[in-house]
Amino acid sequence: MDEKSARARNPRIEALRLAAIVGIAVFHTFQPWFGALTDGSWGAGPATRTALGCVSLLGTYGNHVFFLISGFFLVPRAVEAARDAGYWPAQARAIVRRALPILATVALYAAVALAVSSWVIPIEGVSAHETGWLVGGLQFVWVYLAVIALAPAIGWAWARLSHPRALVATIAVAALLANAYIAFVSPGDEVRSLLEWRKLMSAASYLVAFLVGGALADLDLGPLSRALVPLVLVAVAIEAIAGIGGDLRLLEALSFKSTSALSFLLAVASLARAAQSPGTSWSSRPARTCRTLARSTLGFYVAQSMFCELWRPPLTQLATASLPYGEGAFLAAGIVASIVLLALFFTFDQLVRLPALRLAHLA
Repeated sequence: MDEKSARARNPRIEALRLAAIVGIAVFHTFQPWFGALTDGSWGAGPATRTALGCVSLLGTYGNHVFFLISGFFLVPRAVEAARDAGYWPAQARAIVRRALPILATVALYAAVALAVSSWVIPIEGVSAHETGWLVGGLQFVWVYLAVIALAPAIGWAWARLSHPRALVATIAVAALLANAYIAFVSPGDEVRSLLEWRKLMSAASYLVAFLVGGALADLDLGPLSRALVPLVLVAVAIEAIAGIGGDLRLLEALSFKSTSALSFLLAVASLARAAQSPGTSWSSRPARTCRTLARSTLGFYVAQSMFCELWRPPLTQLATASLPYGEGAFLAAGIVASIVLLALFFTFDQLVRLPALRLAHLA
C-alpha cells in the first residue's frame, strides 16, 4: 500500500473523528455551567473549575480536528489535480459531490425537527417561519461547507506557490496572535453580529486549520506527534493554575469561543499522532467499528444543534440533581449523559440518515 492510500485508510484518523465528536458532546453539555462559572453566578470548587476549564477546550478542539482532517486529505488531492487539464470542471463536480450529503443531512434533520415540533412536542425556535435554527445554530456546518467549496482555489494557488507551507505557517501565526488579542484583550460584546470582525475570526480560524491540515500532509509528523502528551500536560497545568487560583477571566480566555490557541495546538498534535502508521487494518473489528461510527459525526452535529431545546433541559436537571452528592458526581453524571445522548443520536443516524443517503446515492 502506498503512502497516500495508507493515509486515506488510516483507522486512527477515524478514531480521532470519534474522539473529537465525544469532546464536542461533553463540551455542549457543560457549556451552560462553564458560562455560569465564568460570569460568577455559580461557585464551584478548585478541582471543578479546573475540570470545566479543560472541558471547555474540547468544543473548539473537536471543530479544529474536523477541519484539519479535511485539509489533510482535500488539499493534497486538489494540488495534485491542479496540474491536469480540465481541473476546474472536475473540481466543480467534486464540490457538488461533497456538498450534497451535507445539504441532504441538514434537510433531513430539519424535516424531522419540524415534524417533532409540530406533532410531538414543541421545540423552541424550530418552525417553518424562523431561520435562526438553520443559520446561526448551524454556523459550523455552513463554514465547513464554504471551506470545502474553497478547496479547489486553494489547491490551484498552492500548486503555483514556491513555498506554500511557509505562507500557511505565517497565516497561522497571524491568526493565533489575533485570536490571543480577542481572547485576552478585546473579547467584544457577548452578542456579535455575523459580520463583526471577531465573529469572522472564528470562521477564519477554521479556514486556517484546513490550511494547516493540508500543510501537514506528506511531512514527517513524528516530532509533532511526540508533542501531544507534553501539550496535554501544559494545557492541564495552565487550566489548573487558573482554576485553583480562581481566575475566572483567565479560565474564560483560555478557551474563548473558537479562538483557543491551546485547542488548536492540541488538535494539530492529535492529527499528527493519528496520521502515523495505522498499526492495524480495516479487517479488525475495532477499526471497522470506528469507520462505521465515524460516518455519523456530521449527523450528530446537526441533530444536536436542532434538538438542543429538547435534550439540554433534562441534562441540566440531571447535573443539578447530582450536585448534592459532590462535584465529582456532577462531572460524572454530565459525562455519562453526554455519551448516552451521543449514542442515541448515532443510533438514529445509522438507522435513518445513512440508509437514506445510500438510497439517494449520496453515501
